Amino acid sequence: MTFLVVGESLVDLIGTPGSWAFTAVPGGSPLNVAVALAALGRPVRFAGETGDDFFGGLLRDHLNRHGIGTGDLAPAAATGLAFARVGADGSASYDFRFDWTFSAPVALDGVTCLHTGSLAVLAEPGAAHVRDVMRAAAEAGITVSYDPNIRPSLIGDRARALAHVEECVRLARLVKVSAEDLDWLYPGEPFLDVARRWAGLGPGLVVVTRGGDGATAVLDDEVITCPAPVVEVVDTVGAGDTFTAAYLDALDGARLSADRVAEALRQGCAAAAIVCTRAGAVPPTREEVKSFSQGTGASGAEEGPE
Repeated sequence: MTFLVVGESLVDLIGTPGSWAFTAVPGGSPLNVAVALAALGRPVRFAGETGDDFFGGLLRDHLNRHGIGTGDLAPAAATGLAFARVGADGSASYDFRFDWTFSAPVALDGVTCLHTGSLAVLAEPGAAHVRDVMRAAAEAGITVSYDPNIRPSLIGDRARALAHVEECVRLARLVKVSAEDLDWLYPGEPFLDVARRWAGLGPGLVVVTRGGDGATAVLDDEVITCPAPVVEVVDTVGAGDTFTAAYLDALDGARLSADRVAEALRQGCAAAAIVCTRAGAVPPTREEVKSFSQGTGASGAEEGPE
């Protein structure tokens, strides 16, 4: 498959636990997915925007270092920043300095899978353009992958965000969403109920990642689960994005089946576990994922955990 990832690139300023010292590393959910796909050996383009500033240079160098060209990057007034404080359990909370004005044309020639999500489809004014790109890709028969990756501090009104999220779900063939995002979008609703409802909106596959509880997929009427490997967590930065890249890599554009999805969940959980043992979003190679995934498993079930 040839991947095109559209969305924000940010510099993550990751706090040292217990202090106010920060380390600058490349980030942004779509950028992390693109880099993780490249680390797995997949051809990938990345379309977004960066500033002509110090932090923009860091992001462009990061893309070039992973073999991803910068020809699809549009200029921005300033490169976006995300301050991440890491808790005692390794989880990260974020504070953003970010504007999204993306409006550049996006070429779809030769693309077999478009992935997007996060702030790119919810932060205006650029979000409307990205949703148009999703629509054009779907109409062209290109597989559309979507991850809401909600950032409440920048999204604002829940009802407006929910309407746009469901619009994107309808446009996508593959949806990956965290249980945490579903809790914010639909307070009090069991994640499996929402996943089944989303599957009825059009996607062929809806995957819910559940942190230390692994991942659950809804494929037609079947529920497929995979446990999360137990690892010593350094931080969770980029874990969900790494899962996305690894499960897309494992699906490989093939016809969706329970066995194929189970393997995709295994690879996604393995890749996410590996990145949790590292500081920041440092993706694993295909060889690392293959070796690690031997210790995970997935199975079909009538009902997943609530």
